[in-house]
Amino acid sequence: MAMIVRVGKDGAVVSDADDCGRLHLETDLDEAALRTALRTTGTGELVDSDNAHLDLAVLRSRAALLATAPDWAERWSAMTGYAEKKGWLSGDGRSVQVHVER
Repeated sequence: MAMIVRVGKDGAVVSDADDCGRLHLETDLDEAALRTALRTTGTGELVDSDNAHLDLAVLRSRAALLATAPDWAERWSAMTGYAEKKGWLSGDGRSVQVHVER
């Protein structure tokens, strides 16, 4: 399991919000369409064909709506702390780099 951000032409949806151990983006869109969808939904931006930066505030707000684990806030903090240690957070800490899976 993993927290997954599914991006399609109609928008972005978070699934498995309680699993803060892994995070990636899934899509069937081609690179140009994914770039547009990320930008128009405010979800993030495409770095290259295999990686995207997701806006952490947007991701957190969407995931928090679906989370059911009583310790979800701590899990979220641990996930973002780990991403920071790995160098996956942007310099300003507002986005996280994730792998794009098709």
